[in-house]
Amino acid sequence: MKLEIFNNLINNAKDNKFVQNFMKELSDYLENLNNGEKDTKGIINDSNNKYREEDCLYQVVELTKNGVYLQNTNNNKVFKETNMPKELMDKIGNDYILRYKNGEYFYEEQLTDKFFNKLVDINEYQDIQENFIKESNIDKIDSNMRYNIKYQESDYTILEYDGGKTLKVPNELIPFFVDITSILYYEDGKFQKNFSNI
Repeated sequence: MKLEIFNNLINNAKDNKFVQNFMKELSDYLENLNNGEKDTKGIINDSNNKYREEDCLYQVVELTKNGVYLQNTNNNKVFKETNMPKELMDKIGNDYILRYKNGEYFYEEQLTDKFFNKLVDINEYQDIQENFIKESNIDKIDSNMRYNIKYQESDYTILEYDGGKTLKVPNELIPFFVDITSILYYEDGKFQKNFSNI
């Protein structure tokens, strides 16, 4: 009888999304720990080049004397790159965008300029955010809703959700590194890219 209760608990835990997410995060953490070293900030040191992806975009998180912290724009993972040429390190700064191709990093000047041009000051951002919330009634939409990008214009993005409903969102509220395949969610007053399916 006691064994049956234990088996029921195990089966119920397998069905619980919280437990599944915890197990996935724990598994990912252990894999990262085995395949790369973590530094004091909890960032992966890419000593075996595992985190470099061909033709992938990376955003500079922080420059240091010992290397540069890069964020993979496909999966949001941050790692420390220690094999960056000095001439490239001298050319880049925080939030600059790099592409890794054919074993080298290249500075994406036009993409970096586009990123910086999209930035608005905090007051303007808050005004845009407040107006969007009032006009869209997004707070009344289920917080677990996922949004697909239907199309993007220069000033706004149309998101599709809940079987064909659409939402017009100012581009200032949409993450920069998204494309037509990206899935977004809305949390704490802003849209974020959903990395859980990656």
